[in-house]
Amino acid sequence: MRRRPTLAALAVTPPSLALGAACGAGAGTAGPKQGAARPLIFAADGNIQALGLDGGGRQALTKVPQGALARDPAWSRDAQRIAYAYSPPLPAARGPGGLLPLPVTGVYVMNADGSGQTVAIPHQTPGVRHETPVWGPDGKSFYVTYSELQMESNVVKDQVVEVAKVAPGVAQRQTLIPNGAFPALSPDGTRLACVVTARDGQSLIVASADGKNVRVLVPAGQMEGLASPRFAPDGKQLVFSAVAPIPPAPTVTPLPRRSGVGDLGRLFAARAAEAHGLPMDVFVISLDGGAARRLTEIGEDSPAAVWSPDGTRLAMLAGGGVYVLLATGQDLTAIDTKGGHGSIDWKPA
Repeated sequence: MRRRPTLAALAVTPPSLALGAACGAGAGTAGPKQGAARPLIFAADGNIQALGLDGGGRQALTKVPQGALARDPAWSRDAQRIAYAYSPPLPAARGPGGLLPLPVTGVYVMNADGSGQTVAIPHQTPGVRHETPVWGPDGKSFYVTYSELQMESNVVKDQVVEVAKVAPGVAQRQTLIPNGAFPALSPDGTRLACVVTARDGQSLIVASADGKNVRVLVPAGQMEGLASPRFAPDGKQLVFSAVAPIPPAPTVTPLPRRSGVGDLGRLFAARAAEAHGLPMDVFVISLDGGAARRLTEIGEDSPAAVWSPDGTRLAMLAGGGVYVLLATGQDLTAIDTKGGHGSIDWKPA
């Protein structure tokens, strides 16, 4: 069993599951309107969670049925709505012609308090997923990681993965970046960043919002496990996750190093060895070029970070907890020891 750090100062109230209808029904009952006190939203235990910056007031905004999954929430620019990816439970029976049940994912939208859940992009075609949604500047369309399983004689032969733009009521998606994933849109809506996978590895790219004028920030093969890029509020930097590089074996005994996170340092070191996947950390890179700079050294499980509205801090979700740190990488603090996976978002000012 994976250990969690114990923080005496960590106060977490039990989640208030105030939704009366399952997420799959596309409706819910309103919960307490305390969005301002819970600016962080993320996914854990299959549901969208809201959390205060002090780690208090954690609340589940959705209540999905068993076997379903809600994840990757994103605040609208006016901070009134939340978009998220929703995967209903797999059917118990095979489809027409004995087709195996295939997962599907659509985009749902709800109010900031979890009420008024509606389907924005339906999940109707087996094997098609619309994940990691990001609101478009018009407040109606979404940039998503689109994937589609290619079937032949009831066997998966291939898979299409791309960054695409979709909109409610529009049947045809707009392909923007083939082989792309984890889209992020700049605050002014003019630039698009994502991770591209090719035979020679993954790369981090930035392009125009229409997918043109592609520029590589992190070349393929330079870093592994690239994921979750997010623009800084001024649009000049990107924060992203990647597998932590393995340092060379020291030839001399190094001097003891102070931990920047106090007593949590030893726990982070132990957690790196216990992570479900490869140890990962958070990095930042300038859109003007140059090398990526490592912000954390905790070797976490699938971390994803987001900037505060003023750009001075970051919030990070990982398998081992929820963290807040300065944008410089200093003062890393665990505010909740029950983590999750997928993206995290900070409510706009």
